[in-house]
Amino acid sequence: MTQSPSIPFGKSDLLSLGVEVELQIIHPETRNLHPISPDILQEWSLPGPHLKPEIFQSMLEIDTPICKSAQEVEDELLLTGRELLRICKKNGARLASNGTHPFARWHNRIFYPAERYQYLVERNQHIARRLMIYGLHVHLGMKSGEHCIEMMNEFLYYLPHLLALSASSPYWTGHDTGLCSSRITVFEAHPSGGHPCRVENWKDFENIVYKLTKSNSIGSVKDIWWDMRPSPNYGTLEIRICDGVPGIRRTSRLVAFIHLLARHIQRRLEQGIRRPIPSDWMIRENKWRASRHGLDAEILLDNDANTKPVLQDIEDLLSEMKEDISQLGYTEYMKDLLEIDIKNPSYQQQRDVFTKRESFEDVVDFLCDGFEKDLEVV
Repeated sequence: MTQSPSIPFGKSDLLSLGVEVELQIIHPETRNLHPISPDILQEWSLPGPHLKPEIFQSMLEIDTPICKSAQEVEDELLLTGRELLRICKKNGARLASNGTHPFARWHNRIFYPAERYQYLVERNQHIARRLMIYGLHVHLGMKSGEHCIEMMNEFLYYLPHLLALSASSPYWTGHDTGLCSSRITVFEAHPSGGHPCRVENWKDFENIVYKLTKSNSIGSVKDIWWDMRPSPNYGTLEIRICDGVPGIRRTSRLVAFIHLLARHIQRRLEQGIRRPIPSDWMIRENKWRASRHGLDAEILLDNDANTKPVLQDIEDLLSEMKEDISQLGYTEYMKDLLEIDIKNPSYQQQRDVFTKRESFEDVVDFLCDGFEKDLEVV
């Protein structure tokens, strides 16, 4: 049998953070998606690669440098967001950061002229053309590839929590999908998307990548679009399941929660506490429940099919992590997560606006107003 080649794992500080936020560019009058990213990118002047094009010209991505805390993440996103908003206003555009645009049609999107995106469209056709979705990606620094796989397998238990907390895409092409996160169902259609394959150690991952590459299923590791994946170049575990979260303040609170979970898991691993890898059916069912019901979901806790309300499990986790919350300075973040984000999930807020006004344009205004409010200088 051919030995799969080794994949070097980059160096990063343990549980350091890097965050990527995908944004919608909105026309202020039509409230539809506005394909002017080349114009905006041409005017960008802040140092560092903190603004990037995405597959469509009505989409951009902002990211952070390596950060030590959610507070640093928030500061970096606010700095980048304010400059981006200034350029957008100059060019007659607004911004939003939730998982899907309420009424835009995917077949009207204009692709960004880059070889990478041409490759994706040629390869995946209809599936790539529908990627009119917006997510939040959080990188966590890992000690090694082996450590990354250990952490990934533990994080599998928390994917429904993260999807439920971030769910912000009830509408798709002018229809209420009945889901709290429709984005995740669009993304799952991608041939290398969905929840991670079963991976027991780093050699296992190297073998999967080798076979996917040998069979021309992927061109490189970056073509693996799992809900969570090792990112060897950066030396990180990348959490990708989250919908785009409306507003930078709310995004920062979710990043803080993910950071706390990582620290919680790391402490358990150091104590020799490891849980069995969740069964494939369990991971898939939990993802569906979070997508369908959001924070009202009843999730599976283990391979024996024991269940618990996801909201109760989040509250219990926060209670268990009190010491870490205090040490990391995340007390206000978690207070607001409980009192603002959990009591007012984005999918319900959007539905409430539409029910009251019967206008998708008003839903878009609500989302843009929320994003821009966070960027106001106090």
